[in-house]
This record gives sequence, structure tokens and C-alpha cells, in this order.
Amino acid sequence: MTTIDRTPTDLPHPNLLAWVTALTALVSIVAVVVLALTHNTEAATAVGTIGGSATALGGSWVNLRTRR
Repeated sequence: MTTIDRTPTDLPHPNLLAWVTALTALVSIVAVVVLALTHNTEAATAVGTIGGSATALGGSWVNLRTRR
């Protein structure tokens, strides 16, 4: 039986996006804590925003890939 699903299956590492997303979240949390403790609130806010956005986008893509 043939399939019409055109999802690429030749990913180099199937869980790579999940690992990168988790690592981005961890690094951004650590960076925000360090920056907040050194009284760099503007930088902590910027890093938190960028890290949160990257984590949300990566997490939604991982969620879409696993539901197929």
C-alpha cells in the first residue's frame, strides 16, 4: 500500500530539535539568574525574552513532530 505522507524521514538525529530546545531553555534560565544576581535587569529581561521565544517555537515544533 502506498502512502501519501511526505514527511521527511531522513533526519540526522530525530530528537535533535528536542535536545536543542531543552538546552536553550536551560542556558537561558541560568543566564537570567546570573544576570539578575549581578543587577543587570535589562540584560536579564532581554535574555529571558529571547530564550523564552526560542523555547516556545522549538517546543511547538517538537510537539507537532511527535503528534504525526
